[in-house]
Amino acid sequence: MKVAIVVAGLIVVVVAALVAIQPSFFKPPSLALARKSDIFGFSPGMTFEETSKLVSQRHYLCRQSRSSHSFECDINGAKVTVDSDEADARHPVRRVNATLNNPGSPEAAVKSISEQFNAQAIKDREGWTWIVGRGLKLSYDGLALNLVDEAAGTRPRNEEAKR
Repeated sequence: MKVAIVVAGLIVVVVAALVAIQPSFFKPPSLALARKSDIFGFSPGMTFEETSKLVSQRHYLCRQSRSSHSFECDINGAKVTVDSDEADARHPVRRVNATLNNPGSPEAAVKSISEQFNAQAIKDREGWTWIVGRGLKLSYDGLALNLVDEAAGTRPRNEEAKR
């Protein structure tokens, strides 16, 4: 009986040590590959209806721009702008911009963003960029995050080229 208690205690200590050293060790493989592709729940490709529902569910303080399907929100100290495609009947989100109130040091922000989006930052002239999903590009200039559906921007050009 005493031996079983000692063995169980050793197993608990080993598991605790593994979690302390490598927290992702016990993370399911499906979550390890998962990538975040939104800012405060807003993501390019969402329809206007989905965007409105998210605003209602999360009780965001937003106002809809006059005669457009875009939102301006104040969320956790960030000014968030969600721009939709006016030409498409579903009015899908094309761009999400979040201007941060007090982002702190750029290096710490870049590290945090890389961890949240599970992606490696690429330094360029304007700041940093990440590829966070199929055709989604996230950029950060030290003050604002900008999430864009680049694939949607190339679709109209491709359609015009076919004509």
